[in-house]
Amino acid sequence: MTPTWDAIIIGSGFSGLAMAEQLRRAGKVRFLILERDLQVGGTWRDNRYPGCACDVPSHLYSLSFAPKTNWQRRYARHDEIWNYLDDVSRPLRPHLRLGNAVTAARFNEQRQCWQISLQSGEVLESRLLMAGLGPLNRPLIPDIPGLETFSGPCFHSMNWPKDLSLTGKRVTVIGTGASAIQIVPAIADTVSHLTVFQRTAPWVVGKGDHPYSTWAQRCFRILPGWRWLYRAWRYAAQETRGIAFLWPTLMHPVEALALRALRQRVRDPELRQKLTPQGTMGCKRIMLSDDYYEALQRPNVALVTEGIARITPTGIITRSGKTHPVDVLVLATGFRHAQTPETPLIQGRAGLTLQAAWAVRRAAYLGSAVAGFPNFFLLAGPNSGLGHNSILFMIEAQVHWIMQAIKAMQKNGARTISVSHASYQRALEEMAQRSRHTVWQSGCQSWYLDEHGHNTAIWPGLSAEFWLRTRRFNRRDFILEHHDIHPTQQVERHDTGSPAASTGHQCRIPVA
Repeated sequence: MTPTWDAIIIGSGFSGLAMAEQLRRAGKVRFLILERDLQVGGTWRDNRYPGCACDVPSHLYSLSFAPKTNWQRRYARHDEIWNYLDDVSRPLRPHLRLGNAVTAARFNEQRQCWQISLQSGEVLESRLLMAGLGPLNRPLIPDIPGLETFSGPCFHSMNWPKDLSLTGKRVTVIGTGASAIQIVPAIADTVSHLTVFQRTAPWVVGKGDHPYSTWAQRCFRILPGWRWLYRAWRYAAQETRGIAFLWPTLMHPVEALALRALRQRVRDPELRQKLTPQGTMGCKRIMLSDDYYEALQRPNVALVTEGIARITPTGIITRSGKTHPVDVLVLATGFRHAQTPETPLIQGRAGLTLQAAWAVRRAAYLGSAVAGFPNFFLLAGPNSGLGHNSILFMIEAQVHWIMQAIKAMQKNGARTISVSHASYQRALEEMAQRSRHTVWQSGCQSWYLDEHGHNTAIWPGLSAEFWLRTRRFNRRDFILEHHDIHPTQQVERHDTGSPAASTGHQCRIPVA
């Protein structure tokens, strides 16, 4: 008896939709997309705060199989990206099951397939499982004494209330990361007073954002060759910047330019001192903004660098004893990157959960395969993020590689595929070695690093190298099993390059 589904994808953000589209194009693949929410979109569905926008050039922020020709701005804003994702999902609607949260996913050793339990109580079976979990979907709530006593609206930036009015309110934003950099300028002219609490000053460089002219949009629409060249040029420009992340000394000239811009844009020496970063540029996420510094210089905006002692029902008390009255409290405090809620729910061989497999360190072969989890592929997994270019480029490279893995299964009549422990360990050690002298491990604390100081988020190289390494599937690093036996028999037959016979029912996934 074969499973009902050939492949099940968890998540309908960019990665889940990109994977699904390639399965759809392959043809004759029975696949399903499970989404816990009632809408697609991933992080662009969840984050709707004022000023929400992308910090990657818009023409690099569309999937290659669905190029968007009418971007309104050089850096797209939230609504335009979310609408784009909705458009991409339309051909996939027959395969989408919205409002279906996964409560458990267990690999059945005897049947050699995944059993996925839903919140409704339904259990699905699939030969393959792909997980586009998204690293930034669990808000980090700061442990500040008295936070729970605050009597006014208090929320994480990801959970911005839809109909909240800030007109005439005293608003406080805790944090100066990527969300805060966008929120502060967006609300500064609406509130009566805005207080921004900063722990460490981020590196901020000009974004150079601007709307595309009607003429430019028309050229992108009617001249696909020109659009391709423009996209390639933007990619090359971004990729060149990545070299400095790998050799931190190359960041020094860029830091000098950023500090000169800070001196030009911020005239008050006291404020400028507060805004001067101390660590190496790129160690934490580089912020792009054309109006953050200007917003902080408004008469109704204050930047506070003193630590918070406690929060009261009506305000914040700093360590010196000063009270800051607050009507609305915004927690722009980031996400728990290393603790995605699905990791304890995904169970591979011998009852091993993904959470347990990552107890010491989050890792994956090419950001996708984990030893002990057969027929399981992560999308945008550990060490596949970027600090300099578009994550969509990495996602599409991963999807291509996964399709190659599926073709290898189909060609060899294999029932399961899993990365060998030796190959997995080599990949882990490679990431550790290559990260050692990069900017991400130059001394600061960021969400790129785990609690042991290891870079588990960023690919320690250029995206072009990742693309090259995902062009072909290396069967020598994987175990392809063809048998249909109970696992307690401890018999393994590995891929020999030719199809193997089996006495059991096969689920050969047809891939064009």
